[in-house]
Amino acid sequence: MTIAPVNNILRSISKARSDADIKLNILTACRNNEKYISLLSQTKHNFYILQEHKWNPLIETRPSNVQTLNEWSEPLDYIVCYDRAEQYDEMSSISQRLHVPIILVDMCSKAMIRPQHLLEKMHDINLDHLNRMANLQVYSNEHIQQSWDSYNGASVIIPIGINIDKFKNEESTETCIAIDNNTVAQVGAQIATQVQDLFPILPTDHDKLQNITINKSRYFINTNKSITIKTLEAMSAENVVICLNTSDTSNLITNRETGVLIDTINDLRNTLIWLEKDNDTRLKIAQQARQKIVSDHSMQQFIDKWSHAFNAIKSSFYNPVLS
Repeated sequence: MTIAPVNNILRSISKARSDADIKLNILTACRNNEKYISLLSQTKHNFYILQEHKWNPLIETRPSNVQTLNEWSEPLDYIVCYDRAEQYDEMSSISQRLHVPIILVDMCSKAMIRPQHLLEKMHDINLDHLNRMANLQVYSNEHIQQSWDSYNGASVIIPIGINIDKFKNEESTETCIAIDNNTVAQVGAQIATQVQDLFPILPTDHDKLQNITINKSRYFINTNKSITIKTLEAMSAENVVICLNTSDTSNLITNRETGVLIDTINDLRNTLIWLEKDNDTRLKIAQQARQKIVSDHSMQQFIDKWSHAFNAIKSSFYNPVLS
């Protein structure tokens, strides 16, 4: 990748001086971030991913305004990073090399950034080094923002938007459970041991994108300790979402009202048996889950807030102190 930093600098100057709305050129990390990038693409700007960041078409169809960055690409306006632990160093290095401002998106709190999956134990890890700097910090909710309260730069809360017309319940004759393909093998095996004799377990991602698993499943097991986009999509589709009870999950889900929170993975089997026996409660939880998504996770609000955020920092220049 040979992109001259001077072109990005000149682009920043002209953008800052312009009052007109322009189509931005944004480099975005893509390490299992296809869902968020697809949402962002609806702002209608131009998005680029690195050649080494392969788009997974099983997760989402690649939008037409998401291209692979190459030496002929237009000068860049921003870089978007979604993971301060795994992605930041790589994207910050590119920010430094190309002189492009960086935007950091947080979808989980400081406490939940490590560990992530259900069976992982919390180790004594110093998280202070994850107090990263950026031109703009975007948080998915207030709880996440407060957890990173040591950051004093520009920030905004943008709840994740969900397409409620795409993710909606379709009557299915068979009770089944949906689970994220990215679930680590150890967790998947333990879940299967508990529930596979009860109901079929179906993957969320497959090569028939028009056949949306969570629109037909009755339950969705969130295998992370934070709330994922797939969890929100499942709620929109009136799945009963079952999550481990953590500070992140309990911030969004009210137990036995908009989902079910369990203390350990060993509670999973009895929870499913209870829900199947109490059909009225199951239906009520499913319906209230969708209502929460409709009220709190508007797709239009997501687009509008991101458009405003991009515009608010258009006069920002690359600052080596932030990297």
